[in-house]
Amino acid sequence: MGGEKNPDGVKTYPADQHDLDSYVQASGQLSQLRAPLMLDSSDPHARLFVAAFDGTGNSMYKDDPKNHTNVAGVVQQLEAGMHRNIGYGYVEGPGTQDGWLKSTRDQMSGRTFEPRVEQMYRQFTEQSKQWLDQDPKAQINVAGIGFSRGAEQEAAFARLVHERGIQDPSGATYSKDKDGNITGVEFSKPPLVAPGQVPQAVGLFDPVGTGEPRNHDRRLPPSVMSAFQITAEDERRDLFKSTSILREGFSEDKRFLNVTVGGAHSNIGGSYELNGLSIRSGNLMTDYLNGLSDKPFLDKRAEPQDPTLNVVHRSDKHQFFYTTRDFRDGQRDHTDVVASKQQVKDHSVADPTRKEPIDERMDGRFERRPVPIGDTPGKQASLQPAAQEGSDIDRTFARLTEAARNRDDGAFRAAAQDHARSDAGQAWLQNGREQYQQMKAEQSQAAPQQQQQPQQAQPQQPPHQQQPPSMQPRMPGQ
Repeated sequence: MGGEKNPDGVKTYPADQHDLDSYVQASGQLSQLRAPLMLDSSDPHARLFVAAFDGTGNSMYKDDPKNHTNVAGVVQQLEAGMHRNIGYGYVEGPGTQDGWLKSTRDQMSGRTFEPRVEQMYRQFTEQSKQWLDQDPKAQINVAGIGFSRGAEQEAAFARLVHERGIQDPSGATYSKDKDGNITGVEFSKPPLVAPGQVPQAVGLFDPVGTGEPRNHDRRLPPSVMSAFQITAEDERRDLFKSTSILREGFSEDKRFLNVTVGGAHSNIGGSYELNGLSIRSGNLMTDYLNGLSDKPFLDKRAEPQDPTLNVVHRSDKHQFFYTTRDFRDGQRDHTDVVASKQQVKDHSVADPTRKEPIDERMDGRFERRPVPIGDTPGKQASLQPAAQEGSDIDRTFARLTEAARNRDDGAFRAAAQDHARSDAGQAWLQNGREQYQQMKAEQSQAAPQQQQQPQQAQPQQPPHQQQPPSMQPRMPGQ
């Protein structure tokens, strides 16, 4: 697969043991994250709104299902689940509107950033009003997720919810441009919930803020009780620097976590047909979201063992104009500034690179527990930290296949030599030596006994007698 184009249109190379182990390690870290219990099945008033922002160029409505992102996958599960106490909103990614010129401009700049955030806020207030009309004691919490620029939009949405609370949509007046994008809104009635009083959790698939997002404040506000960011290690493109909305590792007493895993940008957020890594990333986020509830409401997916699916995409080959100068050292660059450009210019925030401290008083309302790691369908031991031999053989086979397709004798020899030097290869050789020694010992013990026993006449088989059909050798595939 590595040397040729694949169904996703770019070259790939096999995910190695480091890449696969990074997901196991990330899951181990996630199991230590102290998540707030936002949805308690014993509380009839508890409500959870899931805000889902898709990535640039990604649409659950327009894309082929095999190219849906992890964000779309969460929404589709919620649609099918019919949860009485869970609502959701979905916003397509930038650059998904009709018209080549409009969509191309939006894909390049992310210019519809603010209208898409407002679109989600409208969905949120409408669902919240419906809940509060049905139950005036409803306690509404928000869990927002996003991919790429959608992750940046989710961070801005969290700020908007913090600053506005839950406004009454029945008193809203919207201004729109000729394309129907929300350009402004005024609220004439008192808020349903006051600003700063809506608890939130945030899940981010590889945030990228190129263009318009950097004109907006994406510092997570005090009402965000928990957040989990998954960052791609192998994204090479200069235009796709990762935004550190959360600092690497744990922060604020293990209430926030940013993990780095193997793969390029869309190996994390999804949309590739060869989706072994994105499924693993999606399962991490599924565990995080389920950890906000006492009962899981999302299902994890089976993680492929097929090495042709567990690949890293060379995303820099999607367009001729992508450059990779900043990846020359093999390390992806990050952007730490999450305040807006204007805030940085005006020095109006204390630290433009960090989220705001958590509201400890609000935090005291929540029981916290380590995120439970759910079972993965069809889970095989080969991806546990002590990997079994079969997974190494699969990856070696993938490397050998890639080298053969590229007619690269050096790469072929290197793959064979690496496997011979690996723990699995050494174990295989040692096992062969032990079996050989055992066979020689058995032969040595049997030789004297055979010399002492008289030979017995062997019955002769009638000429031309065939074996029964069940004993005939079968060719592979028959």
